[in-house]
Amino acid sequence: MQTELCLTNWRLGQTMAERLCAGILRLSGYTDVEPQAPLGGGDGKKDLIVRRGGKKYVGAVYFPTTPSSYADVTRKYKSDLPGVAANDADGFVFLVNQHLTVGQRSALLALGNPQTDEIFNVERMRAVLDDPRGYGLRLEFLRIPMSQEEQVAFFSTTEHDRIQRAVEHEIAGTGEQTRLPVTARLDTALLQMLHRALLHDRYSAPTAGLPRTRETWLAGEDGKVLRRFTAPEDIPEALHALLADWQALYADVVAADRERVLHALAWFHHGLVSIAPFTDANGRLARLIIDQAARELCRRGIAADLVTDPIAYHEALRAADRGDLAPLIELVRAALV
Repeated sequence: MQTELCLTNWRLGQTMAERLCAGILRLSGYTDVEPQAPLGGGDGKKDLIVRRGGKKYVGAVYFPTTPSSYADVTRKYKSDLPGVAANDADGFVFLVNQHLTVGQRSALLALGNPQTDEIFNVERMRAVLDDPRGYGLRLEFLRIPMSQEEQVAFFSTTEHDRIQRAVEHEIAGTGEQTRLPVTARLDTALLQMLHRALLHDRYSAPTAGLPRTRETWLAGEDGKVLRRFTAPEDIPEALHALLADWQALYADVVAADRERVLHALAWFHHGLVSIAPFTDANGRLARLIIDQAARELCRRGIAADLVTDPIAYHEALRAADRGDLAPLIELVRAALV
């Protein structure tokens, strides 16, 4: 909470905001981060120039000192977006210390190129800074001291990263294979175990980890049925088929580009929530699994606000029911953190 408050109530000016954002981008996998004119002067529609994956990105920083409306954020976004063409760049990165829903982020990304552009809103920046790798940056710019536990985590993470890189180098050299990640080997038994763990506060409940035995559906405010879920007697077969297809798809996209990964994540998420295999917490379970899968496949998580805009979320699911995954893909893309 303290990190979020320091960001939304920014008082350190544009120069410090751009330097903080440069550090956030470095921690997020960008390289050659170059602030353009942090001490003033014209920046040619670019606060930052950064690179990732062989591509050049223009970065824009918007840190108002008071709450800003979505209309204000949109105007700033539109104002800075032309910097991509003006600087012969491949994509646009927008960093803003305001809250934006997943639907709002999706709409902003649609103004440019959703396949390359990225938005770091206050929640995504908070996640970076409250991660052990971000504690040093948080201390430097937000003056939030590390607790004793955080100091241990910070230095342990630094050492772990160094050791992990060395181990990965040795594995690559010997051709040995590491154990498959969790979601790569997801089957019915593992899914049931994850469901029981999710409901740990009532672990002994008779329905935890067990297939649903009743018909279920989603109804609108007028009582009209919007979506029907898999019939109870069909759940075991449908779930087995979905998970087998997911394992094969995972192996196919593990080294694929971001677009194929996003398509795979949206497809699997839709499939799992459409089956709704358990009596309770199907949505929570599906979101946690897609978050873990995203971390494994593209080193980015999926924010909880994927599902906090219910209108946009359920419209995207209904579009997927009709065979159109595009709206759900865009929501997943916007929810990346």
